[in-house]
Amino acid sequence: MRFMFVILILTAFVASFANAADESDDSLILYFSFDELDGDMTIDHSQYENNGAIIGAPELVDGKFGKALKFNGTSDWIEVPHDPILTVETSVTVMAWINAERHMGPNNQRWQGVLSKGNSPRSYSFYTESPSECLHLSAGGSGSVCTGKIALNEWQHVVGQVDDGTHRYWLNGEMVGEFGGKNALPGAADTSSVFVGRTPEGNRQFLGLIDEVRIWNRALTEEEVIAEMESGYQSGTAVDPRAKLATTWGYLKTSQR
Repeated sequence: MRFMFVILILTAFVASFANAADESDDSLILYFSFDELDGDMTIDHSQYENNGAIIGAPELVDGKFGKALKFNGTSDWIEVPHDPILTVETSVTVMAWINAERHMGPNNQRWQGVLSKGNSPRSYSFYTESPSECLHLSAGGSGSVCTGKIALNEWQHVVGQVDDGTHRYWLNGEMVGEFGGKNALPGAADTSSVFVGRTPEGNRQFLGLIDEVRIWNRALTEEEVIAEMESGYQSGTAVDPRAKLATTWGYLKTSQR
């Protein structure tokens, strides 16, 4: 009986990480953990392997999970050349952990780019902005601003979503905006690169740290958003579950004696 209890506990423990950044998810079209770099490239952990070119000299530093990149706010960013799999038709969810040093772009530009694809046409541009100190999402020629303020110099989990004409935002796992009646996405008409740490327009580069960048070509549920927020590449959480599993197993074995 005690052995069956141990098995059930271990099964539940492992299952708790099953949805952590599932690389086999066909809808996960881009995933940068920044834990693995290859020279001047950052590795895409999705199944599509669209690695990103490191532009400038962002620093590899300790992140929310593993490593992150620190962008200087003027000449650092990541560029991913267009690939058909990066096309978003009706829905998209963009997500990252950020630790921003400002809300605006350089030279008092209103917006600071976190993630973007395209400008004319535009699939999405996901910013922090000033003076609202909030998140801003622009897609298909229409935009919106969330209601939650971004704290500076600390880690914040940010999510922007377009779901068939509805914009949604989450900040640290809480929904902070839902706005309907927005324009459709341009789909295949947008053949632009994906950028991390800037948008295609000038003077919108990001100042601070970015970690765990993920993009899906569908609308995640709130439950999925929260599960992804709490997970990092391989580790599942900020503490390696393999170490925790060994500790748990050792404790359970000891408790049987």
